[in-house]
Formats: sequence, C-alpha cells, structure tokens
Amino acid sequence: MSRSKKPVNPGAENALDRMKLEVANELGISDQVRSQGWSTMTSADCGRVGGHMVRKMIEQYESGMSGTSATATSSTLTAQYDANKQP
Repeated sequence: MSRSKKPVNPGAENALDRMKLEVANELGISDQVRSQGWSTMTSADCGRVGGHMVRKMIEQYESGMSGTSATATSSTLTAQYDANKQP
C-alpha cells in the first residue's frame, strides 16, 4: 500500500505551517525560509525545526493533561541534553 500525501487532519495543516515558521523564527532562520523557501534549507535545519515542533507539541499536550501552563523548552530534560544544540 502506498502512502497518501493527503493530510490526516486538513484543518491542522495551516496551524502546523504557522508553528513551523514560529520555530524557524526562534532558531533565526525564518528570513532565509521566507526569501528562498524550505527546499533550499539543509536537512539539519529542517530536522532541527521538526524536533523543536515535536518538543513544543509534547509540552502543550502534557500541560493540557496536568492543567498547568507549559514550561520553557530550555528547562526540559530533553533540551538540556540536545545533541544538536547550536553553541
């Protein structure tokens, strides 16, 4: 069976694109993305953006389960030991 390029939740596609640009802005690569597009970005940069997006989604989910506000990414155990962290 082949994979479908159709999104599972089409309503979430715009929200994920906004989140992707937000994370790119936090990482300082949003200007390059806006001027040249995602296809010119390195796989390391794209992976870094995806990793931060997953981290944020997990934090939002966990905070929703516990009923408290999300903690800063830098205080999470994963972020403290991030092998891809830029100096």
